[in-house]
Amino acid sequence: MIKFFRKIRYNLMSENKTGKYLKYAIGEIILVMVGILLALQVNNWNEGRKDIKKAHEILIDVKENAEFNIIQFKKDIEENKNVLNSIDILLNNITVTKIYNDSLDRHFRFATWWSTSRWKSSGYEALIFNGVDIIKSKKLRNAIIDLYEISYPEIIENTRLNEGNWSSIFPSFLELMYREPSDFNTVNQHKAKPFNYQEIIESRLYKSFLSFSRSQRFIDIQMREYAIEKNAELIELIDEELNNN
Repeated sequence: MIKFFRKIRYNLMSENKTGKYLKYAIGEIILVMVGILLALQVNNWNEGRKDIKKAHEILIDVKENAEFNIIQFKKDIEENKNVLNSIDILLNNITVTKIYNDSLDRHFRFATWWSTSRWKSSGYEALIFNGVDIIKSKKLRNAIIDLYEISYPEIIENTRLNEGNWSSIFPSFLELMYREPSDFNTVNQHKAKPFNYQEIIESRLYKSFLSFSRSQRFIDIQMREYAIEKNAELIELIDEELNNN
């Protein structure tokens, strides 16, 4: 094809047809530019399709993470409710009935249990690596970012504060009761036995810890319920985006 064009240019120049040569040269330039533009458009289209495919893969991963996280948060909430039950039993006993029995030992231990902050984030990490703009929907982008950069960090911070509070009271706790050794495979069966139950009843520090811990459990439950709600909304947005493309 290049030899063909060269031959035409050579014939026009040899015949001294300057006007026709210039017109031909301009036409050839235009043709080349059109070819380049078409090649760029095809390349952009191919890149666009690749971005859409990658975005879909990321969104599918984010959705799977959200589904897993909903299940995990529901487990955490159930666990927190069980801890609340132990706290209420202890508060009632040391302030009302004031009678010790060994069935309280499990509640003494379980009242100090805290749910860790666990969730999957592989989809979000892939999104950050590839650039958030790969997701075209601004509403969907914001939903993902808000969940991982606002809602989840709030849960982490609340857990950190709660664990810090427990660390500060732990030495006093060991003065009041003996924590039986455990293998941590059966949390609900762990026990702590008072050295002197009367000291437990009279300990203002321990009562304050239980009361404060009780309020913090409700806050933790509310945060995880909110995270469940946001994950469910995110799943709906992802399904909508995947169905539209």
